[in-house]
Amino acid sequence: MADNKHLLLLAALLGAPAQAADLVKVGGFLISPTEVTQADYESVTGSNPSFYKGPRRPVENVTWRDAIRYCNLRSTKEGLAPCYNLTTGRCDRSRNGYRLPTSEEWDLAAASSDPQQANLSTGSTKDTAPLLELIRKGTRDVASFAPNKSGLFDMLGNVWEWTGDDEPVVACVIRGGSFLSSKSGWNRGYRSSLEPDRKSRFTGFRVVRTAVDDWFEPYNRRPPGYETSTGNLTPLTDIAGLKEKWTRILGSMSVKPPPPSARRAATIRNPGYTGELMYLRTEPDSEEKILILRPDHPVRTPTPVVIVPYYDVDVPAGQDLYGRHFEPSRVRAYARLAVERGYIAAAIRWFGESYGERYDEAVANLKMRHPNVTGLGKWVWDGQRLLDYLYTLPEVDRSHIGIIGHSLGAKMALYAAAMDPRISSVAFSEGGIGFHMSNYDDFWYLGDAIHRLPTGTDQHELLALIAPRPFLLIGGDEYDKAESWHYVNAARAVYQRLGKPENIGYFNHHTGHTPTPEAVSLAMRWLDHFLR
Repeated sequence: MADNKHLLLLAALLGAPAQAADLVKVGGFLISPTEVTQADYESVTGSNPSFYKGPRRPVENVTWRDAIRYCNLRSTKEGLAPCYNLTTGRCDRSRNGYRLPTSEEWDLAAASSDPQQANLSTGSTKDTAPLLELIRKGTRDVASFAPNKSGLFDMLGNVWEWTGDDEPVVACVIRGGSFLSSKSGWNRGYRSSLEPDRKSRFTGFRVVRTAVDDWFEPYNRRPPGYETSTGNLTPLTDIAGLKEKWTRILGSMSVKPPPPSARRAATIRNPGYTGELMYLRTEPDSEEKILILRPDHPVRTPTPVVIVPYYDVDVPAGQDLYGRHFEPSRVRAYARLAVERGYIAAAIRWFGESYGERYDEAVANLKMRHPNVTGLGKWVWDGQRLLDYLYTLPEVDRSHIGIIGHSLGAKMALYAAAMDPRISSVAFSEGGIGFHMSNYDDFWYLGDAIHRLPTGTDQHELLALIAPRPFLLIGGDEYDKAESWHYVNAARAVYQRLGKPENIGYFNHHTGHTPTPEAVSLAMRWLDHFLR
């Protein structure tokens, strides 16, 4: 059984001051090793609402708003900047005060937790007698069971924990289970929800803080041998001529940009945000599907925007909108994640899904209509038309427009940002940052043009065009591997000259093409850092 001395020893081993309330660093955030105790809660708020009394037991019988009020009061007490606006429930994660963990942060912190070593019920789900005995005994003192590999206690069991650092419209996600939750497969994932104004003897919380001072650390973990290596890439010296060079490479459309406009096709309502499915005028006689998601409670007004390019708009939205290839995927639903964080999200369909029956026909139509442009050149054109349209919306913060994409969407994000300075921050996931890493020679990207490029041409030049605007690369060892550091290192020399070396980073989750929850969380935190 762990006691307070165990906590002090844990803190000492972690190199932190010997206080029971010390936070443990996991990923890019700091998290309390235990649930907030009744003694902690009472020392900050002056009250103890718990049903199962005991100073070292977790506080429970608190609403979500009680929990965020505690976070602000504790932040003020310790001389930190409070994160929450208590009127709106919005959270500013750029501040260094206490807050509740996001569900993604909770997942990361609980990753190594073992249900067999937790304060969870072992009773039968068919017999109520043991259940009633558990209810009588209630919670246990925090840290009564062994910690997980991150040094965190009671991530499973004891009390459910409030998550979500912004107040939802309907319900909050709670995680971890309580002392009544069984170890059976019925509780796989230990995830549920509760209305934010509900109190329960089975639900408490723990706190986190954004690691403000070392926020860049997860994005700068260069493996041995890649600390400064740029491989065989041509040094980036003649930056001035790169924009003209790449404009020639991508080619030109044979029409002039039409006035920015979009026609509404449908309105989509979801808890916390509203979507408008629209058709954007990209050419005088051609349109492209977009989806604009607006939060009910934006981070501020005017509101930053996150653009999400992909095959179609439904995967970024996390919602079946009758695209050709919808697959439900939380870790690719970047538009939904962005609007849930208070941004305006703008998903846009790739022309290969709309310009013809399939990619072959789409490229054939492109060559017949605009023989002097590449597939990526066509995408850059479409992206610029989306930016033109966003600039007409009064609620848009023009100086804070980010873009994030995975796979095909990553390529689209890279080229859009390199060719248009209106994009202020970029996240690129598993697109293959080097020509040889992916299928850039397919005719819907660069096609034959890739074989006629000047010697030494590669996409580190695009990173130089983006500099010093923030650029994050996410790899998984399928397309972007350790050698992707060559491209980041080459571009970082430019960022260094411009005084912004921490504006370019690379995180590799090493698990394949699909991003992990940790990678998604870090990508969204990267955008938060620069867009908020």
